[in-house]
Amino acid sequence: VVFVSVAVMEFSQWFPFNIPGVASAAVKTYIPAGFRYDNEHSRFDNTAWTYNTDYLLTVVMIYLAYKCFKANSMDGCPIRNSASLRLRVYSASLLICYGASTLAGGWAHQHFTSIDSLNTLRFRLFWIVCVGNVSFASCYMGLIGREVQRVFGIKGAVPLGPWWFWPMYGTYMAIATALGYISFKRPACDIFIAGITQFPTTFYCLLALGLRSWPSTSTTGTSTHSSSKKSAIDLVSRCYRIMYYIGFIGNAPLLPMYPLLVQYSGMSLAGINTLLHTWLMVMWGFQGISLLHLCNAISNSEPKVATD
Repeated sequence: VVFVSVAVMEFSQWFPFNIPGVASAAVKTYIPAGFRYDNEHSRFDNTAWTYNTDYLLTVVMIYLAYKCFKANSMDGCPIRNSASLRLRVYSASLLICYGASTLAGGWAHQHFTSIDSLNTLRFRLFWIVCVGNVSFASCYMGLIGREVQRVFGIKGAVPLGPWWFWPMYGTYMAIATALGYISFKRPACDIFIAGITQFPTTFYCLLALGLRSWPSTSTTGTSTHSSSKKSAIDLVSRCYRIMYYIGFIGNAPLLPMYPLLVQYSGMSLAGINTLLHTWLMVMWGFQGISLLHLCNAISNSEPKVATD
C-alpha cells in the first residue's frame, strides 16, 4: 500500500507538467505553496458564482448520497437489502466526500477574502477538509470498484485484493494533503492534484464494470414483476452503464483545461470556476445516478450468497 501510495503521489505531482501542450501553462499555474500564500502568485475567487455553485454541488451530492443509501428492494426483502448494503454505503460515502469538499470549499471562497486570511490556521483547516475529502474519496471509489467487481465483474478479470487496501490508500492521501504536500499558491490547484491521485481507483471502477459481456437491452430493466427472479447483471441497463463510464472518466479533461483557461482564456476566475463546477455537477451526477441504478439492481435481483 505504501509503495503504491507514494508512487501515485509522486506521479500526481509530476504529471501536470508533462502533458503535451500544457507544460508552459502548468509551470505558471502550479506554484508550490505549503499553505503560504502571497500577493504575487496567489489567486482565490470570492464571488457568488464560485461559492454558490459549490453549495449547489453540496445539495445535489447529499441528495444522491441519501438516494443511494436508501436504495432498498421494492418488496423490503432483508436478504436483498443486505446484499446491496455495501455498495449503498460505499456509494453514499463517496458522494458525501464530494459534498463535504464543496461545502468547505464554498465556505472558504465566501469568507476568506484576503491574502492575510488565507495564511490563517482557520483557512488551512477548511482547505484541508475541502481537498482532503477529494483525496480520501479514493478510499470509497476503490471499495466501489471492489464491490462492483465482486457482484458484476468477470471472476478473476480484476483482482479484488484485501478490503483494507483502499482505506489505507485514501488515508495516506488525506494525510499527505493535511501535511501540505498538495498545496499551491492558487488553492484551486490542490483539487486537481488530489484528483490525479484518484486515477488507480477510477480505472479500477471502469474495468470492473466494463470487461464483461452484457445481456441484450431487451431483457434488462427493474420495472417488471419478474425482476426479483433475475440476477443483478440482468437488471443493469446500457444507458446507466454508459453514464457510469462517462461519470468516472469524464473529469480527466479538466486537468489540462484548468491551466490553459487560467493562463490563456481571458476568462475571470468566477467564470472558470462556474464552468468547472458545472462540469463536476454533470460528471459527479452521472456517478451518483449510475451507482444508484447499480444499488437498485442488486436490491431487486435474485438473492445469492455474498462472498469476498
